[in-house]
Amino acid sequence: MKKLIMSSQKKTSKSIRSIEYQYDRKDGTCVVYLIDESKPIVKYHRRSARTDDDLIMRIVKRGEDKTDNVQLNVSGKMIGFRFSDDYKYPIASYVECDKESVFQSIHNLFLDVFGDAVEYNWEEPDWKDPPEFFVPFIPKLKNVSFCIGMYLDGHFSEVRNFENFFSSCPAAKTIILNVNKKMKPLSPESKFFDAESVYIESHRINTPDFVRHFRGKQIILDGIRYRKSKLIDIVNRWKSGDAFQNLEYAHICGCSEMKFQHLVLNEIGAKFIDANRQPPMHTIRSLIDWYDRNYTTSPLISYRYIVRETDNRVASVFMMGGAFFIGVWDKTEEEFLRMVE
Repeated sequence: MKKLIMSSQKKTSKSIRSIEYQYDRKDGTCVVYLIDESKPIVKYHRRSARTDDDLIMRIVKRGEDKTDNVQLNVSGKMIGFRFSDDYKYPIASYVECDKESVFQSIHNLFLDVFGDAVEYNWEEPDWKDPPEFFVPFIPKLKNVSFCIGMYLDGHFSEVRNFENFFSSCPAAKTIILNVNKKMKPLSPESKFFDAESVYIESHRINTPDFVRHFRGKQIILDGIRYRKSKLIDIVNRWKSGDAFQNLEYAHICGCSEMKFQHLVLNEIGAKFIDANRQPPMHTIRSLIDWYDRNYTTSPLISYRYIVRETDNRVASVFMMGGAFFIGVWDKTEEEFLRMVE
């Protein structure tokens, strides 16, 4: 199997940047791509740019016809494979009751071949289709960054079920949550708050506070009606060092009471850069976009900033059109002001 993986794509482990699992909940199929460092990175900016040349394996739910299956030992587990001249890659199959262990064995094989030198990413690109409640399939795989897309609806509108799901899953790299129903507040210790980045979309209802206890790096809230008092609380807790120690970037849309911008800026103790000077531009790699490693957050250029009391670190803040932005710098106030032209 090791020789098959390498020879099928004629790659060497040194040229592999990442392995990507793309799972489709509609039929339980997972395609596995080997992303090649030697190819121009622009090739991978869009999912549609991935071709059979990048595909190393397909994992499918086993049908009734098993005659073409060849049983191969993969990490100590016998797994059925199909081979055909029509494909450049093997097709592994599983039965539902044995699904997770098949994925684990195949992933352990990749770990054995490539080790920790490459990134391992898992996502479900078409999770929104069809737009209905479902429970994401998240296998327990070592060293894998998971992008989890899901609806807060049905079973998950009960806070206990929602928290139990995340407590049973590996920590997520990114969580994209479409909120369709109200839910009671999450526990401050919820594993949901350990994600590196969250994108919360709610255009229908007010949501629980998915931000207050967030321990990750990037936050995007879209369509959520956020009161001035909550906004000020977020900023003040960052300034005091009581929360959001890892925060790099936040974009909060749908802020109400934005006509009182000057009051908000006064209440959070925003400092001002002289209008005759040019403030620096804050931008970092976005953790929401998995296809383009060069994709960044929206450029943030602001004459207003705040300072954290515990370490004197600076964050640029900006308000416009019902949106509030925070961009945290890895700079003290003195270092930050030296960047101002």
